[in-house]
Amino acid sequence: MRARRILIMAEMHGRDLLRRHGAMCLLVALPFSFYFASTDDGPGAAASGGVALAFAVSGAALFSVLSSRAADQRLILSGYRPFEMLLGRLLFLGPLALSIAAVFSFTMAPLSSPARPWVMVLGVAVVALQSVPLGLAVGSAVPRELEGTLVLIGVVGVQLATRLNSVGSKVLPFYGPRELLEASLSHQGAIARPLVLTCFYGVALLIAARLFVWRRVKVARHEPLLLARTATSAAQATRHFAPRNERVARSELGRIAPPTRRAPRHRARPARRTRV
Repeated sequence: MRARRILIMAEMHGRDLLRRHGAMCLLVALPFSFYFASTDDGPGAAASGGVALAFAVSGAALFSVLSSRAADQRLILSGYRPFEMLLGRLLFLGPLALSIAAVFSFTMAPLSSPARPWVMVLGVAVVALQSVPLGLAVGSAVPRELEGTLVLIGVVGVQLATRLNSVGSKVLPFYGPRELLEASLSHQGAIARPLVLTCFYGVALLIAARLFVWRRVKVARHEPLLLARTATSAAQATRHFAPRNERVARSELGRIAPPTRRAPRHRARPARRTRV
């Protein structure tokens, strides 16, 4: 693993993703619209708006994976490893997610006035970081952007629609961040357990993304020694059987087409001399 390759991957994915100005603006505006639409709920809008931030970050990670599939095949053939490509994406998407989370949390803090603002900022940051491996895993598993977008809408939408204590909410990846956001609304609430659960889900999603990438860009490699031995044995066999093959070929050609007789050469007779 080389650090230069990881930096190159991060730079190239950053350039490709930042060129999509319209898509990035829509992705960032989507969680803000969720938050402002739920401001009638009072401080509880911070919890739903913080979870809605997953749309922006996971969508950016999804587009980053799907837009570079053709380039990934060529990079693997040129010597890059799937783990280096995954670390390169994380190196760019992680700071991007934290920057979006900072803007989002500083917007919600004065409007929602949570009891513990620092817990709310921590919950929004955890949502952003959890969204990166989710987008990478979904982008590595689905073939096109439409299917990936529908999967993200389903996961985040069900997380927002279900209650916090329901079974469906506990099995989804944003249960820990949502519990942190709910805990920020009061002076009591667990912090360590949601963080550990979030780390567990994040590692599991990264492993899934790594496996899906390896399955998609897997290259069958052969040992050079085995190829050399095979080529040497083939050359020796060719030299050993070459004379016999030539004799067989000549005998077969003789049966099919007998040798043609040469036409006799006629010598020119000297002209007769006439006596005068």
